[in-house]
Amino acid sequence: MTAAQLVGTLAMLGSAGVIVAAASRRTGPPAAADPARSSAWLSRLPDGEVKRKFILDCTGCHQFDEKIARPQGTPRSESQWAEAVTRMLGYAGAATSFPVIAADRDAKATAAWLAQNLAAGDVADLAVTASRKADIREYMMPVAQDLPHDVVVEPSGDVVITGMFTHRLYRLKPESGALSEIPIPVVESANPRAIDRDASGRTWVVLGQPKKLAAVVADTQWRSWDVGMYPHSLAMAPDGKVWFNGHFTREPELIGFVDAAAGKVTTYPVPPHPTLAKGPGGPIPYEIRAAPDGRIWLGELQGNRLVSLTPTTGKFQTFTLPTAHSGPRRFDVDAKGILWIPAYSANLLVRFDPATSKFTEIPLPMKDALPYVARVDPRTGAIWLGTAAADILLRYQPASGRFETFPLPSKGALVRHLAVDPRTGAVWLAYGASPGIPARVARVVVR
Repeated sequence: MTAAQLVGTLAMLGSAGVIVAAASRRTGPPAAADPARSSAWLSRLPDGEVKRKFILDCTGCHQFDEKIARPQGTPRSESQWAEAVTRMLGYAGAATSFPVIAADRDAKATAAWLAQNLAAGDVADLAVTASRKADIREYMMPVAQDLPHDVVVEPSGDVVITGMFTHRLYRLKPESGALSEIPIPVVESANPRAIDRDASGRTWVVLGQPKKLAAVVADTQWRSWDVGMYPHSLAMAPDGKVWFNGHFTREPELIGFVDAAAGKVTTYPVPPHPTLAKGPGGPIPYEIRAAPDGRIWLGELQGNRLVSLTPTTGKFQTFTLPTAHSGPRRFDVDAKGILWIPAYSANLLVRFDPATSKFTEIPLPMKDALPYVARVDPRTGAIWLGTAAADILLRYQPASGRFETFPLPSKGALVRHLAVDPRTGAVWLAYGASPGIPARVARVVVR
């Protein structure tokens, strides 16, 4: 099954047009009767390298919740686990066209491990208390099976959302909840993924299936560039270039940039991963960000590396995270050039100082939260963390070394992307489990 086919099997297209989104306002922890979080189920599994590898392989698309662990309330048998893992390997194994599962994933061994550790018994889910009051508003997307993959805040305060499965962009007016569609002028299924704005005010979008980057000058004025690969993420560099990475490139692994002024695309081969460059699967290029000094930083999800490129010299450097199989996902770079990395499977926030090449691992305040995305608040320097398994948003204050916790209203809120409104400090979250709860985004305003 190709990546496009996998998207297609999970997508249902709805009608276009202007839609007023349903919104809910809830604060505080979920009700006691709610089912246990994904983090509670993962906490049943013994900590260590086997667990970190399992989290990397088997929780990136959807949560590991009671519907997975105990369908119809009954623990899966070893044979049932084996069948489920074998099926997922057929969709996303290392030899498929969507190779997000590592090459050494063995269905039989995985099934035995899961059956042993997820037998009948209570699942403890600790209550989570908000650190301070926050107004949290959720906005439903018009198609329940869509995947609102990313969000960007416009100067007006409106929010543009990528509808990855419906192949649409939407503009949300936060106060009224009104949604309008921004047509994407490509013939193919657009498959919009990541989105951001450059210094000149243009919105840039990754169009996955067509293998393009596109700039939106105005809603009806688009420019696009063929980049020759399935791009995963994009980064706005200080010099105006827009960088991207090839999600499943391996021999060679590739990053590149679009120079809109010159109308050209340039790519660079990344130094090969020492163990994953050959054979099926690969290091899986993931996040790409630009630092204030112009350096470009790439993270490898399966490869556990950071890679930097200095464009002026063409020099690469590579750095391996201290915990094996820690799963660096969507990191950010602060104004001083420090990297803040959510180590997904290790349940850590990792600080990396390029000046000293020093990693500092910071444990999260909740077990098995699975930090997915980190973004720096440009006003305060605080680090916002979206989680994949705990249904919480975290804020880390580097000066004090303290976390604040904000429980989200909905169970199943796998937060893939977040954006901070630079004017108000409001935090926008894109919920992105697939399959998962009906599609929605959320706004968090701390009081």
